[in-house]
Amino acid sequence: MKKILLTLAFVIPCTFLFSQDWVLEFYKSGNTNFLRSQISKKVDQGYLPVGIEVAPDPNGQVVSLYVLYINDQTLGITAWQLETYNSDPEIERGIKTMDQKGFTPKEIAFYDGIYYVMFLKFPNAATAWTIQNAEYSNQGLLSTINNYNTQGYVPFGMTLNRGNLNLLFIKIPLNSLSTWKVEVYDGLQNMKQGITQKYGQGWSPWAILIDGNKYIIMFLTS
Repeated sequence: MKKILLTLAFVIPCTFLFSQDWVLEFYKSGNTNFLRSQISKKVDQGYLPVGIEVAPDPNGQVVSLYVLYINDQTLGITAWQLETYNSDPEIERGIKTMDQKGFTPKEIAFYDGIYYVMFLKFPNAATAWTIQNAEYSNQGLLSTINNYNTQGYVPFGMTLNRGNLNLLFIKIPLNSLSTWKVEVYDGLQNMKQGITQKYGQGWSPWAILIDGNKYIIMFLTS
């Protein structure tokens, strides 16, 4: 399978630390070993990578890999992996290959023809997965999530693909995850305040999508 590596400039990790429970970092680097090293450092600190996005940095300059982490060990994650694919057939074959190794796709990002997939190894194996289009609106997103929830799927990730909203759904036993919410924030500061407020209400960020100055966050609560 052909893999495409990030080919961005610089090797500078940048961090937005908004509370002791979650972190959003963006890495201005395409070096695979560097990215894996930086993610591993956060994992060693107890953080779990749950969201990814590929977008220009907050200054709109260097395209960067964003990683959303939560400080939560209750899901029993034992391993993670970041992979890239450059077509629909490749991502399908890649997810099947990773499934055979016990990994479940957690989040997806799409940028400039390349799919980025963050895989996690859960205690329970996934039994099915699907990527579905949804209307690019709050109502369209929530309607699609609710529809697949009734079929036993859990929303795991989201991305914009050539102007279309793609949602990643997984069938997997996760008894601690029950209720979902999606919020849209204008700007980084509003996102910071919004996630902090939601944390105080018992919600945890679960996936991220960045569209220009809009930060779209999927939350979960148990």
